Amino acid sequence: MNKLLLTTALLAATAGAASAEITLSGSGRFGLVYDDTAGVGQAETTLAYRLRVNVNAKFEADNGVTYGGRIRFQNAQNTAVADTGGDRNAAEFSPAMLYVEASGVRVEVGNANTAIDSVALMYNPEIGFTESSYGDPQGSFFSFSSGPYAVNRVGVYAAYSVSGVNLKASYVQADQNDTTDDANETSIAADYTMGQFTVAAAYADKGAGIVGNYVTFVGVAYKVNDVANVGLNYNDNGTSGFGKTTTIYGNYTINGITLGAYVSDSDAAAADTAYGLGAAYDLGGATLAGAIHSGFAGETYADLGVRMSF
Repeated sequence: MNKLLLTTALLAATAGAASAEITLSGSGRFGLVYDDTAGVGQAETTLAYRLRVNVNAKFEADNGVTYGGRIRFQNAQNTAVADTGGDRNAAEFSPAMLYVEASGVRVEVGNANTAIDSVALMYNPEIGFTESSYGDPQGSFFSFSSGPYAVNRVGVYAAYSVSGVNLKASYVQADQNDTTDDANETSIAADYTMGQFTVAAAYADKGAGIVGNYVTFVGVAYKVNDVANVGLNYNDNGTSGFGKTTTIYGNYTINGITLGAYVSDSDAAAADTAYGLGAAYDLGGATLAGAIHSGFAGETYADLGVRMSF
């Protein structure tokens, strides 16, 4: 009888999930990083690696509406300056993100993406196997979290796409258990592609739940041809101390090798001009990449390694 009940339950579960789709996706990387800002007694050159696995689940209802969600499992060690990763001693699960999608509209709740972190062009200056850049935004704002929260954070994100236009908005309650805290982030973003040009802009109020932290991004990119592109990004980095930064970048591919470079200038009084030069070679499913950067304080950061997606 117990076997019959178990079999019946399994058949019922299988029948109910027939239209569901559960998949794994992710990325990995490993290599060497050099950072001349290492403290006394710390190594300047270290082995860095990261493995990220996304558990994706979705199904399409009879009315054409798609429902789904994602949880991320990740471990990172000796990550790039701009990549805070998670627990370096053990892999961690992220909080869950759930979504509903139909007719060009997508709404996420929970560990949601944010409008400002999802805007086009913002991370285009990134180079090297750790995909980092001093031309990235230096201000603070929320994004999808790869590790657990310290508090009970919750977000809502909405996006709409039509005819090359992408509109996005998000609201993140920094701690929904704290009813006296009004330091919650609101961000909006938009981007538009017309022919070879793409323009994008984003704005966050109280970025990362910090009162008075207003973060702004504006970018424009031009696709010269199938192997070359150039772009210009502007970031107002809010209360971070980096001031306003302007970054020029470009990429060129020849014989399977992509060369990338950027120059970033900050109006902060003590900041130098930052720049970077990198190269990436297609290994047929993986990429061998490296870069060298000079930061706003004159520091040197370099990396060389392999990254992959699966």
